[in-house]
Amino acid sequence: MHQNKQGINKQLRLFAKNNAFRISQKLALRRLEKIMKKSNPPLVKRDDGKKILFNLIYGMYGKIIFWEGSLAKALQMRGHDVKALVCGGAFTMCTSEYTIQSVHDDVTCKHCINFSKDFFDVANIPCFTYGDYIPNDKIEDIKKRVNQLSIDKCKNLIHNDVEVGAFSINSVMRYLKGSLAPDEKTYESVLRNELTNAIIATDVAEKIVKEEKPDVIITRHLAYSSWGSFAKYCMNKGIRVCYPGEGYKTNTIIFDFDTKRRFAGSSKVYGGFNKYFKEVRKKKLLTKQEDAELRSFLDKRTAGEEGDTAIYDFSSEGFDANLFNFNKYKKTYAIFPNLPWDSSLLNANRCFKDVYDWIIYTIELFKEKPDDQLIIKIHPSENRVWKSENTVSDYIKNKYPSLPENIKVISPDTTISPYSLFPYIDMGIVYNGTVGLEMALNDMPVIVTGLAEYGESGFTYDISTKKEYENILFNEISPLPKQRELARVYAYYYFIKSFIPYNYTTARKRTLKYGWNIQSLDDFTEGKDRYLDHVCNYITRGTIYQDW
Repeated sequence: MHQNKQGINKQLRLFAKNNAFRISQKLALRRLEKIMKKSNPPLVKRDDGKKILFNLIYGMYGKIIFWEGSLAKALQMRGHDVKALVCGGAFTMCTSEYTIQSVHDDVTCKHCINFSKDFFDVANIPCFTYGDYIPNDKIEDIKKRVNQLSIDKCKNLIHNDVEVGAFSINSVMRYLKGSLAPDEKTYESVLRNELTNAIIATDVAEKIVKEEKPDVIITRHLAYSSWGSFAKYCMNKGIRVCYPGEGYKTNTIIFDFDTKRRFAGSSKVYGGFNKYFKEVRKKKLLTKQEDAELRSFLDKRTAGEEGDTAIYDFSSEGFDANLFNFNKYKKTYAIFPNLPWDSSLLNANRCFKDVYDWIIYTIELFKEKPDDQLIIKIHPSENRVWKSENTVSDYIKNKYPSLPENIKVISPDTTISPYSLFPYIDMGIVYNGTVGLEMALNDMPVIVTGLAEYGESGFTYDISTKKEYENILFNEISPLPKQRELARVYAYYYFIKSFIPYNYTTARKRTLKYGWNIQSLDDFTEGKDRYLDHVCNYITRGTIYQDW
């Protein structure tokens, strides 16, 4: 009876979702047609034009298509040869079906295929599908070969110099959302489907590189089986790959942050902060005006008024310092685990196998240090946003039914802000989360155990071995020289300069009213908006993104 009810509820959700897609996509295309009809953009030709491919893959989410499509159109109107690549039904497992809680069917697939085709037709941007580059019999052959592999071989497979197995595991982790005891058949089925997707993406990338010879690839993700494998193949061939995202701040755009450094394996490949600090700032610290601008943003961020912290409903009222007996211990350490199945951890491991390994190792160390207190603050996304199947606190409870008095876990469902802990912490410990930067800003010694974008920038202790970790933890260490000043420069680089104003699509919450926020295509032309000009120059010329 219960399973029957679940099936009915799933069908009702599918029906509602597909109707919402159909109506919103139809209305969005009508608005786009009106913009195109009253536009007469000039034909721009340039000798230095680039061949740019947008690897969109899915066209199911209209708001994302319009957002990336606005970039594609702006580049096209500057004289570049722009094309789009979408799934078209070639993948064995839909990229929209990326978690175990997702609801998907053939009707959803049809909406995705039709809408992406219709959008690019109306927008007059050439569009191709993965199916145009790989025939069905080749896909079936890939499926057959994958199904003949052992699970271990699937996990470790390298195809055309791309770690397709690792990207597939990344997708499986996302799909299972932190489940500690996934069904074995489900795990194997999803892994094989994702590995098939990864091989398809790699083979299509190979063909496109040979036939189209693109100068730039723009991709929604650098992780996961399809996006990650495609991007890695292109990067291996020396092709510039750009990764845009919507910024924490409303109506902003960010490029190539965080994931790209881990993906490439070295910050030297893409410059990043060190290049900005040396070439743009000439190693100068913040001016009074810059410092005031940063302080204003950080105050709003800490209060949950701006940035990603606004979605967590943090409250200082829920914090009771007496619960932690801070005066009882010599030192208080706080550890802030990432969401363990998120793509932010792709290739971020240094001396630990993963976040779980790091947490257990740390707990074992503090079990032998009863005079020191360890607080483990579980990431709020585990309960409040993405809602993990099993949280890190569940994992700890399974491993340790009871913990020593000096080790305390703050569950993800609490409204306690991490900032409430800062005045009481003697040392902060992170894998690679942004809270590490924020603790450094507050004059705390910070240990970074994974590969963090802000790591090795002069204001954190970056460890590379477990022995080094243990030695640093229990030695007398202080904030690094100029830690606060360097951390503030980095925070300015990230929170202020990396989020560039970009307001060409309607707000994502307006489900039935998304589209381009322009009167005509003339709004996309060069010289109309210095921010859009800068973004396009970054894509085509490789300028320093934060130099504006």
